[in-house]
Amino acid sequence: MLFLKKLFTKDGIDGREVSHHNPRYFDQARNNVIPWIKVTYPFTRENCQDTVEQLFEGENMPVFQFWQDDLCIFYAIQREGRTEFLLQRDLPKTMFPNDLHEIAVRNLDRDISYELGRAHFGGYALIASQGHESSALCLPYVWEWICSDLKDNLLVGIPSRNQVLIVPERDANNLANMKIHIHECFKKGSQLLTRNIFRVDKRTFEWTVTEQVGKDPLRAL
Repeated sequence: MLFLKKLFTKDGIDGREVSHHNPRYFDQARNNVIPWIKVTYPFTRENCQDTVEQLFEGENMPVFQFWQDDLCIFYAIQREGRTEFLLQRDLPKTMFPNDLHEIAVRNLDRDISYELGRAHFGGYALIASQGHESSALCLPYVWEWICSDLKDNLLVGIPSRNQVLIVPERDANNLANMKIHIHECFKKGSQLLTRNIFRVDKRTFEWTVTEQVGKDPLRAL
């Protein structure tokens, strides 16, 4: 629980005034809220919900949903140099989580542009404006486009919030290089997310976890 507390404090949620509820908070924020990817580690999918509920009482709990394995989607706005995460109390009583997700994804699609570039390890990297690379997980068309462009299933690493690394499944050499890069990120990086390698199927665009980069990626090569 201390890890999660630190994780939110770094992003500024504790700097937000929550003792006085602003009933118009969501109306003022709805055009700026976007999906924000976070990691649940060291909590499992089964106990993360309980842990968040212990940390943030009642309606002060952030709104979030699970995505894949150790990653979750939260919803945030950036203002005055800090990040504010939407809380349960901020949502209109008639709004469901899927409604919020659709609003956030539309804002993301409107405000953030994505490009596919070559990465120094030999594979590819998703490049986003304003450092929102990992939020592209919420945009299915991005992955349809990349699968079509590379003409293969994708192997994807997401070591940090602003790093989304990609290799075609057939490219074993650069997959090895990507694993080494992910390992190095976890030694000295910031805004870390996951060691998992994900696979995106080029026909169904379904995401699955294929493996996890260990502490010594060279031993797995």
